[in-house]
Amino acid sequence: MDTSSYTVSDLQSERLVLPFYFLSDTHISTRADADQKERMEDMLVLLEEILKSKGTLFILGDFFDFWFDKAKHVPLTLKPVVDALRLLRDAGIEIHYLGGNHDYWIEGYLTQDLGIHFYPDALHFDWNGKRIFCHHGDNIVYNNPQYPLIRKIIRAPWAISILKCLPINLTYDLGERVSHYNQNIPEIPRVSELLIGKMHDFLQDKLNEGYDIALSGHVHAPHFETHEGKILAVLGDWIHHRSYGIMDETGFKLIEIK
Repeated sequence: MDTSSYTVSDLQSERLVLPFYFLSDTHISTRADADQKERMEDMLVLLEEILKSKGTLFILGDFFDFWFDKAKHVPLTLKPVVDALRLLRDAGIEIHYLGGNHDYWIEGYLTQDLGIHFYPDALHFDWNGKRIFCHHGDNIVYNNPQYPLIRKIIRAPWAISILKCLPINLTYDLGERVSHYNQNIPEIPRVSELLIGKMHDFLQDKLNEGYDIALSGHVHAPHFETHEGKILAVLGDWIHHRSYGIMDETGFKLIEIK
């Protein structure tokens, strides 16, 4: 499996405190329908729990269905969850954010004003003798064989500069039209078993490389297993499952509340 298209970043940390919360693929959207309202309300409850815990938040991509930083613009419908992230930061809680395929373009307001740590691809760090690997996974698992090239283009500085020339409302409209997670369709499509299997194999490879915990998002299917004390987990999503990971003094758990 070709992994040359991503880099692994070291943790940037001023404060790293248990419990660790791991989120991926929440796809909080600017669309103000009933499903989005319920998804947002459930997310605000979880962020309040994190605030009370005084722990640490890791976002493994696609927290927003689309986010594009320009002139500190925050869409009105996203403001409650952005305000909740600010409350975490004001309380000294660190947020570590890995770029996803829907929200890679967060550098600006969220990183500079809120102080969120951003990582373009994968992240690894050591905790209490454990080596932990985190990534989103869109560069590992994808349907379109042209996706690596597309991914490279849409992350390129020149492409970002072109998008910044457009009116911000148009940019958001285009971004969310491309997404298939917030369209008005009866059943949001699920990721194929083939792609889920590829993600599992990639995470298993990371354990074989010497990591003790390997985590990903992207495929929207929560999964947890252990191998001789090592942990492999796909975090799932906030659409079908309301799932997330939490690591405390007792170990790692994958929680599904829907």
